[in-house]
Amino acid sequence: MTLLQVKDLEVRFAAAGSGLFGLNKQWVRAVNGVSLTLAAGQTLGLVGESGSGKSTLGRAILHLNPISAGQVLFDGGPVDIARLRHETAMIFQDPYAALNPRLSIGQTLAEVLQVQRKVAPQQIPQRVNELLELVGLRPELAGRKPGSLSGGQCQRVGIARALAVEPRLIIADECVAALDVSIQGQIINLLLALQARMNLAILFIAHDLAIVRRLCDRVAVMYLGKIVEEGPVEAVFTAPRHPYTAALIQAIPEIDPHRPLSGEPLPGEPPSPLNLPTGCAFHPRCRHARETCREQLPPTHFLQDHRYSCVLEQSPFIDKEL
Repeated sequence: MTLLQVKDLEVRFAAAGSGLFGLNKQWVRAVNGVSLTLAAGQTLGLVGESGSGKSTLGRAILHLNPISAGQVLFDGGPVDIARLRHETAMIFQDPYAALNPRLSIGQTLAEVLQVQRKVAPQQIPQRVNELLELVGLRPELAGRKPGSLSGGQCQRVGIARALAVEPRLIIADECVAALDVSIQGQIINLLLALQARMNLAILFIAHDLAIVRRLCDRVAVMYLGKIVEEGPVEAVFTAPRHPYTAALIQAIPEIDPHRPLSGEPLPGEPPSPLNLPTGCAFHPRCRHARETCREQLPPTHFLQDHRYSCVLEQSPFIDKEL
């Protein structure tokens, strides 16, 4: 069952310092016509380089950023903000900055329960303990403040706070990027267990493709505000259809010391979103670019539940070692 549907979503911001007195404003097209779906109980990974628009898209879905055009449907209908606040939650990247340093962990969780009115006031202390145990923390930590906890413990508190809403959808925005590798694995295992237990839908925003491959059912690849490829994780990782996707996969670090490092899989830097290239936005960095790529938007191809936007109908990457 489709829980979340995003249709042709656009998010634009006025560039800092542009348009003095409101004249001739320049606009940053952070999200530029994105469409995607997410089913109940499914995890969709959203990947791409920094500045591709991933976090802006996640925040716009929850109406934390203003939407310039397009539509977000939740559970089959237009978004009702009050309902959205009761059935969705977000996990943020910085586990310390996301928590109020003046409140104890118990107070942080109790505040959500009070606002959301999920339990009776007299049951809040018990529910706080249940939430802490649910994310692998001892109830005794409820009296401590974030500054006395490790980064991994604080991120578990952030997850507990999200679960206090009893959400159907969680947007996790780079939620393990600031943690040590060993702690990252613990948090990923926790998310997998919670998803199976609670049938959560998760939009997992990340730049680490190795983690996405482990955690997610599907993956969407974003470049300069657009989804350039989307499909089942294994289909995309084993047979990438877009040159940008292939370059990102080539850049995944390998543990095998006998395997040579890849060359420069992705030359150059992304163009400025203030001055997007004509035609395919990726063409200035693409080794397979043709003249038509500079002039026309790429067509979108559908291979069952795998789609990509590129002039290449036959991928040159499938039969090559990635």
